[in-house]
Amino acid sequence: MTNRVMLLAAAALLAAPLSAQKNKDEKWRIDPYTKNEPKALEAAGYVNYGPFQFGNLADKPTQSTEIDDALEYVQILWVETAHFRIGCNLPAWTLPQDMETRTKIRTELERLQQKIPSINPKTRVLDPWLRLHLSAQRLEDIYADVQDLFGVKDADFPADASKVIRQPGARYMGFGPYLGMKDKYTVVMFEKLGPYRQYLKDFIGRDTKFPQRWHFKETGSIMFAVSTECDGGNLKHDTAIHCALAFNVGQNLLDGFRSYTYDLPVWIREGWSHWLLRRVDPKWNQFDQQEGGVADMKKVTNWAPYVRNLVTASNPKFAPFSEAYAWRDFGNLTFNDHAAIWSRMDFLMSQGKEKWQKFLFAVKGRVDENWYADQTDLVGATRDALRDAYGINVLDFDRKWSEWVKATYPSK
Repeated sequence: MTNRVMLLAAAALLAAPLSAQKNKDEKWRIDPYTKNEPKALEAAGYVNYGPFQFGNLADKPTQSTEIDDALEYVQILWVETAHFRIGCNLPAWTLPQDMETRTKIRTELERLQQKIPSINPKTRVLDPWLRLHLSAQRLEDIYADVQDLFGVKDADFPADASKVIRQPGARYMGFGPYLGMKDKYTVVMFEKLGPYRQYLKDFIGRDTKFPQRWHFKETGSIMFAVSTECDGGNLKHDTAIHCALAFNVGQNLLDGFRSYTYDLPVWIREGWSHWLLRRVDPKWNQFDQQEGGVADMKKVTNWAPYVRNLVTASNPKFAPFSEAYAWRDFGNLTFNDHAAIWSRMDFLMSQGKEKWQKFLFAVKGRVDENWYADQTDLVGATRDALRDAYGINVLDFDRKWSEWVKATYPSK
């Protein structure tokens, strides 16, 4: 054997272990529950485990593989569902002893088991793949809940933006199949703050330690990104991250309804987000805040009696609705204002879905006769919509709301 042949043979021997090691390293991408088998994915309600498009950078669509390459040492599990593309880097999480959390998660896992039979609902540890599966289920649950509350279904929206014909007098429903958006909603969750901030800097040009919502205008998608170390590490609990999804993705779905062309008044967006979150668990609150400023937050979880005490106080310490309904800035809100607008939304939702839907369609997705976005006098449109849908005058709102609070909420 010549020296050259010997060298080539040695190189081959060296290459085999390296290749095997690389393949071994990639085993974390194989879902232990579905084995990545097409029929199992279909039964779970999944499209695929990637790669797929995930937003855009400037006018260039971003692929999930580009995010993997940029965050080389971060293991992100990807899945595409009917309405979402999801990246999950959440770590394994051991269930705590409290029965409330255990019961909640076991119930969720039992539902997952119906779609993915190999899942054990009695597990004591949520491994990274289980956390992805739970996140996917929760997001689709939020989407279904929002569709029900909005009174719509997938078939109500245009399947292809290029085929939308502007028709004066017809009911405008946006320019895409995802509540009016062209592309699926996107969610990415990280364990550590460092990779999270690197992702934001590399792929949307932002740097923040707060949870981030983002509109990819070019591709027509709205994203929510978060790290468990955001908010001082309060999102490490599994229910806390579930609540963060309800709050932020719920707001993204509201923003995307009939296409995202303008922002609704703050009291609607924030009140809606609080209302969705608190139906999951009221102990893990989220608050929108302005960059460079921290929201006024208190560790009060039982908001109903808190609000009842606010409205019965001789000197109420929150903004009246006649002021709050015109807010355009999250920085205006104190904790009392957050609690009050949650309760005002609770009051409106208690009047039934039909009134809420009439109100929503009047304020969200406003267009002119040529179907171009119309956000002129949005405050006035909100005032008119409250009157038409609920029979409530802005100046009389707080009186009717406070009467409802006193009759509905406990004192402690």
